[in-house]
Amino acid sequence: MTNGSSSDAIPAPGFVVPGARTALEMALVGLLIGLVGLPAKNALYLGVVALAALVAMTVVLFWSLNRQIRKWIRRAQGKPTMADGSDVR
Repeated sequence: MTNGSSSDAIPAPGFVVPGARTALEMALVGLLIGLVGLPAKNALYLGVVALAALVAMTVVLFWSLNRQIRKWIRRAQGKPTMADGSDVR
Protein backbone atom coordinates (compact mmCIF):
# COMPACT_ATOMS: atom_id res chain seq x y z
CA MET A 1 0.00 0.00 0.00
CA THR A 2 1.37 3.38 -0.94
CA ASN A 3 0.62 6.59 0.84
CA GLY A 4 -0.83 9.41 -1.25
CA SER A 5 -0.24 8.09 -4.73
CA SER A 6 -0.72 10.53 -7.58
CA SER A 7 -3.74 8.66 -8.96
CA ASP A 8 -5.70 9.33 -5.75
CA ALA A 9 -6.00 13.01 -6.67
CA ILE A 10 -7.88 12.20 -9.86
CA PRO A 11 -11.34 10.72 -9.27
CA ALA A 12 -12.01 7.24 -10.58
CA PRO A 13 -14.24 7.03 -13.65
CA GLY A 14 -17.75 5.90 -12.86
CA PHE A 15 -19.39 2.72 -14.12
CA VAL A 16 -23.12 3.35 -13.69
CA VAL A 17 -23.60 6.26 -16.09
CA PRO A 18 -21.35 4.83 -18.84
CA GLY A 19 -23.04 1.44 -18.43
CA ALA A 20 -26.51 2.96 -18.73
CA ARG A 21 -25.39 5.00 -21.74
CA THR A 22 -23.96 1.89 -23.40
CA ALA A 23 -27.16 -0.07 -22.78
CA LEU A 24 -29.25 2.75 -24.24
CA GLU A 25 -27.01 3.08 -27.30
CA MET A 26 -27.08 -0.68 -27.90
CA ALA A 27 -30.86 -0.78 -27.58
CA LEU A 28 -31.30 2.17 -29.94
CA VAL A 29 -28.98 0.66 -32.55
CA GLY A 30 -30.73 -2.71 -32.35
CA LEU A 31 -34.20 -1.18 -32.51
CA LEU A 32 -33.29 1.09 -35.42
CA ILE A 33 -31.89 -1.77 -37.47
CA GLY A 34 -34.85 -3.91 -36.48
CA LEU A 35 -37.42 -1.29 -37.46
CA VAL A 36 -35.75 -0.75 -40.82
CA GLY A 37 -35.17 -4.39 -41.69
CA LEU A 38 -37.78 -6.51 -39.95
CA PRO A 39 -40.61 -6.10 -42.46
CA ALA A 40 -38.67 -8.71 -44.46
CA LYS A 41 -40.77 -11.68 -45.58
CA ASN A 42 -37.88 -13.95 -46.48
CA ALA A 43 -36.25 -15.93 -43.67
CA LEU A 44 -32.80 -15.27 -45.12
CA TYR A 45 -33.33 -11.50 -45.01
CA LEU A 46 -34.66 -11.81 -41.48
CA GLY A 47 -31.49 -13.64 -40.46
CA VAL A 48 -29.30 -11.01 -42.11
CA VAL A 49 -31.16 -8.22 -40.29
CA ALA A 50 -30.84 -10.00 -36.94
CA LEU A 51 -27.15 -10.64 -37.55
CA ALA A 52 -26.58 -7.00 -38.56
CA ALA A 53 -28.29 -5.82 -35.37
CA LEU A 54 -26.17 -8.18 -33.26
CA VAL A 55 -22.94 -7.07 -34.92
CA ALA A 56 -23.86 -3.38 -34.57
CA MET A 57 -24.66 -3.79 -30.87
CA THR A 58 -21.35 -5.61 -30.33
CA VAL A 59 -19.49 -2.77 -32.05
CA VAL A 60 -21.20 -0.25 -29.76
CA LEU A 61 -20.33 -2.38 -26.72
CA PHE A 62 -16.63 -2.60 -27.55
CA TRP A 63 -16.49 1.08 -28.54
CA SER A 64 -17.87 1.98 -25.10
CA LEU A 65 -15.52 -0.43 -23.38
CA ASN A 66 -12.58 1.15 -25.21
CA ARG A 67 -13.72 4.59 -24.06
CA GLN A 68 -13.92 3.40 -20.44
CA ILE A 69 -10.50 1.71 -20.60
CA ARG A 70 -8.99 4.91 -21.99
CA LYS A 71 -10.36 6.83 -18.98
CA TRP A 72 -8.83 4.33 -16.55
CA ILE A 73 -5.46 4.43 -18.34
CA ARG A 74 -5.41 8.22 -18.23
CA ARG A 75 -6.22 8.08 -14.51
CA ALA A 76 -3.42 5.58 -13.87
CA GLN A 77 -1.00 7.84 -15.74
CA GLY A 78 -2.08 10.79 -13.61
CA LYS A 79 -3.47 12.69 -16.57
CA PRO A 80 -6.83 14.46 -16.52
CA THR A 81 -9.84 12.64 -17.95
CA MET A 82 -12.71 13.76 -20.14
CA ALA A 83 -14.87 14.18 -17.02
CA ASP A 84 -13.07 17.38 -16.04
CA GLY A 85 -13.16 18.79 -19.57
CA SER A 86 -9.44 18.76 -20.23
CA ASP A 87 -9.09 15.83 -22.60
CA VAL A 88 -6.99 16.97 -25.53
CA ARG A 89 -6.66 14.62 -28.48
